[in-house]
Amino acid sequence: MEILGKFLSAVKRYSLLKKKDKVILGISGGPDSVAMLHLFSHIKREFKLYLVCVHFNHGLRKEADEEEIFVKRLADSLNIKFVSERKNVGGFWEGNSLEQVARNLRYDFFFKVANTLKIKKIALAHTKDDVVETVLMRVIRGAGIQGLRGILPLIKLKRKTFIRPLIEMEKEEIIKWLKEKKIEYRVDSSNFEERFFRNKIRLNILPLLKKLNPNIKNNLFNLARLSAWNYDFVTKLAYKELEQVREEEGKDFLILNLERLKRLHPFLFLQVLRLAIEEIKGDTRRLDWRHFEKILEAISKKNIIIDLPRLIVEINASKLTLRALSI
Repeated sequence: MEILGKFLSAVKRYSLLKKKDKVILGISGGPDSVAMLHLFSHIKREFKLYLVCVHFNHGLRKEADEEEIFVKRLADSLNIKFVSERKNVGGFWEGNSLEQVARNLRYDFFFKVANTLKIKKIALAHTKDDVVETVLMRVIRGAGIQGLRGILPLIKLKRKTFIRPLIEMEKEEIIKWLKEKKIEYRVDSSNFEERFFRNKIRLNILPLLKKLNPNIKNNLFNLARLSAWNYDFVTKLAYKELEQVREEEGKDFLILNLERLKRLHPFLFLQVLRLAIEEIKGDTRRLDWRHFEKILEAISKKNIIIDLPRLIVEINASKLTLRALSI
């Protein structure tokens, strides 16, 4: 299937767009995002879309300013509104992952533009390769079924909808298409620096795995899709069970019926627990398998208090109480 056909197929399969949508396009200048910009431009009239091309200049490389100019000229040539912001990401780096700091600042910029222009949909150019790399990264770092979903084609975050219409395309076919169409793009030199974990996966681990199994990319992508389906299924069950075990609640606490919880399958129990924690604390960041395992081991005991990151778990004979900590 030709690139445009794959693009439209993903749009339809995952319900990414509808007529008269207003969409922010995150464009770096690399092959994937340049292809996405051209594809959106191609369907702009048919879908009656209002498009805004946004570019975040990280200020990390000498070619960063030239890339910003390149993206602006490209957007102008396609008659698409252009908005950019420049920040020296290195100035915000305080021991955290430089990749994560850059991502956080970039997403902050996306939200700011979206709020200013009253746009609710943001398109990003992640590909099948990005999904595969993310799955491998999470396997190595440690992940459950939620993490094995990799990158999703559609997610809602802070009242915005992020869509990824290139999610089923491989970078190789995108570059081939760009060359056939004689479309220019830029290459991010930092993609070849092995100090970044994702680059180590792409440059070293995936080529080795491909030697062991030439179909490894498809296998990992399918693992992500199956994990997403499984996660959606069990989450729906977990929401129903959470309502059954809920006994009392407040702004920062939730009391659950322990006897009913004990009767659940351990996997479903963990999902109910995760949803309950997200409800009172907003997320499950800083909590990993070790912490959930502690709770699983403690439910057969009485009068136990477990101190976890930003969370207290109290267990007595008949109740399990979750208390969120503000610090």
